Amino acid sequence: MAQRLALQRLLSLTPRTLPPRGPLAPRAPLAPHGRSFGTSAGCRSTFNVQDGSDFQDRVVNSTKPVVVDFHAQWCGPCKILGPRLEKMVAKQEGKVLMAKVDIDDHTDLAIEYEVGA
Repeated sequence: MAQRLALQRLLSLTPRTLPPRGPLAPRAPLAPHGRSFGTSAGCRSTFNVQDGSDFQDRVVNSTKPVVVDFHAQWCGPCKILGPRLEKMVAKQEGKVLMAKVDIDDHTDLAIEYEVGA
């Protein structure tokens, strides 16, 4: 409940518009030995917030919509909700990002966005 309220508040503060869809950019050429390195969309779309400035840069200033998961290691419902949110965000194939904020490590963000029990 608190996570949903915090997300609603965040989204109401910064209206978002998605960039227009265009043709896909051409792929980069392969490495010299024919090998390339990549990550799946699920890995790139979910990230842990490191500090307040990281939150500002990657969440508030993001050009894509960002789902913010305020969680704690000791929170039972968070352990159930977190993986479900990650799965839903991964299904969006990069159209939506997910930021994970540990409220024990980032109490200031939890207070600022009025995250409660």
